[in-house]
This record gives sequence, structure tokens and C-alpha cells, in this order.
Amino acid sequence: MKNLQVRIKDEKKKELDKLADALGTSRSEILRRVIDDGLKDTKMKIGAEKILEKEFSLSRAAEFSGVSLHRMAEYLADRGISYFRQSPQEAEQDMKTAKKWVNND
Repeated sequence: MKNLQVRIKDEKKKELDKLADALGTSRSEILRRVIDDGLKDTKMKIGAEKILEKEFSLSRAAEFSGVSLHRMAEYLADRGISYFRQSPQEAEQDMKTAKKWVNND
């Protein structure tokens, strides 16, 4: 593991210390967890942006973000972002097909 030196405001240091005390761990461990979570979240946000810009598919966004396909799909769905690329006509046809299945036609 490499050392990294950063400067933070006093109030953030106090928050880190409180959290570390509450969890019975070190400030360094808390920072590692925050960085890991922040990196994953940032990558997922970028992956979502790339999907919206039609640069990434769902699977490419998941790979980029380092998460499962299912987790990436959940992340997008929670934000109301469609990851299917269908024309309105294809969606209409899918709806008709689904209705047939439901009605056992």
C-alpha cells in the first residue's frame, strides 16, 4: 500500500475521527472505505452519462464501473435512465407480444 498525503478542512477531519471512533477503527480505514465507495459511485455516474451519450452499452458501463450487470441496471433504473435502445415501434411490438403472452394467445 502506498502513502498519500492530502489536506482537508478541520471539520472534515473531525467528522472522520467521529466516524472512526463510532466504528472502532482508524481514520485511515475510514478514508480507504470512503475513497473506495466514492470511486465506485463516480465510475457508475460516468458510466450512466456514457450510456445517455450512447457511447457505452449497459455491459460496457458495468465493466467500466467494476460492478455486475445487474447492479448497473439497478443503478440506472433507480435514476429513471433507460438502458434499452429500442425504437418506439419496437417497444410497441414488444408490448403487443407481452399482452399475447399474458392472455395466452
